[in-house]
Amino acid sequence: MMRALITGTVGGMGQAFVRLFLERGAMVTGMDVLPMPASFAASLGQVDAARYTHVVADICDKNSLPELEPFDIVICNAGIQTPSMEHTGKDIAVNLVGSMNVAERYAFQPQIKSLLFNASVSAVSGDEFPEYAASKAGVVGYMKNCAKRLARSYHATCNALCLGGVKTELNRPVMDDAKLWSRIMEVTPLKRWATPEEAAEWAYFLTVTNKFCTGQAIVVDGGEKDCNSTFVWPE
Repeated sequence: MMRALITGTVGGMGQAFVRLFLERGAMVTGMDVLPMPASFAASLGQVDAARYTHVVADICDKNSLPELEPFDIVICNAGIQTPSMEHTGKDIAVNLVGSMNVAERYAFQPQIKSLLFNASVSAVSGDEFPEYAASKAGVVGYMKNCAKRLARSYHATCNALCLGGVKTELNRPVMDDAKLWSRIMEVTPLKRWATPEEAAEWAYFLTVTNKFCTGQAIVVDGGEKDCNSTFVWPE
């Protein structure tokens, strides 16, 4: 049975990842700095709940990461975005250093089949807040390094999923701001954002279905990056 580790599983996108992998028969370990919400645990059926384990750990502290059974799939999904033009170090600590800690701890072992980083279209466009864009660009650079090492040592794939807007609670303030939302939709050719479930399908495709694409930053943003010359964010 396939074993998957997914970080950042308290948020909406992480929960969607967990649900999809459980639905498709995987044993899933979720990792987050926060406990799993009781409402999410209760929503899992008995069969799915029996195949899910939640681990509370701080990915920013590599020495706190627990010893776990080897995984076939590792998805570094945990991330934050500090809405500031100032450099605080938080985004780099979680998005880049945290992802590196998890990847080095759990992906580099003989059972690994695929490592995936949930980056952002900001990694390749440079849009949004400075430290966030820098942290995600760092993730893409690190992904390419991992792809070379994993292919050479384990014949495993490694890619980065670079999503545009996703309809999560984290983005609720943006979606609920009618004026801002209208401006964003003006520069989004497909006229909508992705759902967490769509993001999960991409994560599954890149880690399970895909066997030959590796070292790539896959942009999934409704055409916003390549079909427009501007990006809209809150003032």
